[in-house]
Amino acid sequence: MHDMITRRSIHAAILALAAFALLAGCSSAPKRPAEIFTTRNSAIGQLDLGNKAVSKGDFPNARLYLAEAWRLAVSTDDPSTRVSVLLAEGNSWFNEGDREKADDLWMQAETEAEVINDKPLVSIAKIYRARGSLAEGAANEGISESERKQRASAAKAIVLAEIDKTKDNVLYHAFAWKVVGLAEKELGDAKGAEDAIKEAAELHEKGKYLEDTAYDWYLIASVRSKAGKYQDAKAALETALGFDRRAENANGLGMDWLAIGMVEEKAGKTDTAITAYARAKEIFLSAYLKDSAANAEKKISALRQPAVPQ
Repeated sequence: MHDMITRRSIHAAILALAAFALLAGCSSAPKRPAEIFTTRNSAIGQLDLGNKAVSKGDFPNARLYLAEAWRLAVSTDDPSTRVSVLLAEGNSWFNEGDREKADDLWMQAETEAEVINDKPLVSIAKIYRARGSLAEGAANEGISESERKQRASAAKAIVLAEIDKTKDNVLYHAFAWKVVGLAEKELGDAKGAEDAIKEAAELHEKGKYLEDTAYDWYLIASVRSKAGKYQDAKAALETALGFDRRAENANGLGMDWLAIGMVEEKAGKTDTAITAYARAKEIFLSAYLKDSAANAEKKISALRQPAVPQ
């Protein structure tokens, strides 16, 4: 009986030691992740850099960042990241003035989002395309006033139908409100436009997206200027200046001062307009934005030329 008890005790001890060794081995061994995100995170990092470059008007670098983001997204065959990069690339080309290329990229993004049944991404792709359909700034393209308003009305309807699906992404939701504001501006509803863009500004400011907040206030200034509220427009631009200074956004700062000059010129204040244009030119030159600096100089020269007698 004693031998049996001893053997059982020894056997139990051996099992306990084996179990302990197994647990110890498991706890000391590195745990393998269920999923790896290294490359996808790198793609998102490049995407973020690309978006920041676009906001600063640095389109050559934006294209480099976004091309790398696309390469990484393709290498991981990650559908959602692919769609996000396509949206950003379209936005970059749109800001450079190539609406057709932008819409092609946004259409591709919408198609890929539909394939994976990602409803928020489908919605934001539709919103980007609605933004591209607006005739804002297209007065010299032979577009009639009635057609401008038809496009704006259609764009607004699309965004309002999709906006709730973008709530989980702050930047997409803010962008949707911005497009509503731009549509309202073209429809002639100054209050509706400002209220919508302020929704975007609040979201951007809360998330500390400084360049985006500055641009929201730049757009608010544009709405106020169109309504003839020049002092209020200047106040909005001064708010934009504050955010662009915090972001060290040279392109944004130059554009803010250029807009201040335009507002002052509309208000009949030639001297202060020239001063603002000169400030814009100085900032653009410091940032090697030669085309923008030349534009500012052109405005200065136009104001300094003596009036031609009628």
